[in-house]
Amino acid sequence: MQKSNTEQTVFIIAGMHRSGTSLAASILQSAGVHIGRRLMEATEFNAKGHFENLDFFEFHLDVFRSLGVNIDGWTLQENLQIDEPLIDRAKQLIEQNSLSSIWGWKEPRTTLFLDFWAKLLPEARFLLIYRSPWEVADSLYRRGDKMFQSQPELAIKYWQHYNQKILDFYNQEQHRCLLTNLKTIVQYQTAYIDTINHKFNVNLSHPAPTAYDPSLLRTEISSNSQRPTLIDHYFPEAIELYQELEGRGWHPEQTPDFSWQELLKPSLYKTWAFQEWVNLRQLEIENKSLKSQLQEEKVELEEAKAIQAEAEQTKTQLKTAESLLEQSQSQLQETESVLQQFQTQLSKTESVL
Repeated sequence: MQKSNTEQTVFIIAGMHRSGTSLAASILQSAGVHIGRRLMEATEFNAKGHFENLDFFEFHLDVFRSLGVNIDGWTLQENLQIDEPLIDRAKQLIEQNSLSSIWGWKEPRTTLFLDFWAKLLPEARFLLIYRSPWEVADSLYRRGDKMFQSQPELAIKYWQHYNQKILDFYNQEQHRCLLTNLKTIVQYQTAYIDTINHKFNVNLSHPAPTAYDPSLLRTEISSNSQRPTLIDHYFPEAIELYQELEGRGWHPEQTPDFSWQELLKPSLYKTWAFQEWVNLRQLEIENKSLKSQLQEEKVELEEAKAIQAEAEQTKTQLKTAESLLEQSQSQLQETESVLQQFQTQLSKTESVL
């Protein structure tokens, strides 16, 4: 039985940073979910937009500030308690945003407050998104966060923290959740929406083809990459967690995809360490070549500037010559005028004589 127009369905889209929650929100918005009026603008890292409701984004920032926690949500703290005034504010946000029969929001920090929102919104449904730890870490490194430049291993620790929160919540509230790998959403967009419709008794439409741009999602991990093996070596519990997520996540064929396990090599150092060594030296060669090319371009630029300066000087000289020519022409005209007067007077004198 379909829901009446007076009833509402709330979808809370949650997942670790760089796990594809923006892409999922884009697909859901295209399918008919109202995800907010004030949305975060696009950036170079999310060219099509973050699809992030600024009301809930700013709320979570204030919660972190009240707790003395990093506002980006980089924390391993287990219990984040929200003060009473902020709870009242959260209720106001819900009232302000519940404008459609099917509405919701996406904000990665929500992942750390799933129990809080589940209690505040008992009718809410949770779309939980996860992505492989190596893809998330790679995306964070490419984004250039200073924290991970000095402590790169924290990317995996935070991946574990966020995704353990997701798995624990899913295990408790499975009837209210749909747990899905980003890769599965991308491959089966229509089936994903159909599953949401069936499980949560809604009537979303199929997303527009433009809702997903494959060129904006970077997932390039070659079969020869040692990154997954590196994580498996130092953080085997992260690989176990990812495997458990895959085992519980939705897949249209009802069969978990464990093909990623082929990326885990039996030996880490024998090939990877030497390969990294070679790659480093190759990058040094390329860097040296680029520096040489840059120096040549600088010389060419200086020469071009010198030519431009000469051209400017010639232009100035030309303007001066033109000015002198105009003055000479003016003087010539004056001389011709005086001469004409003399000729006139001469003609009169000759007439008198």
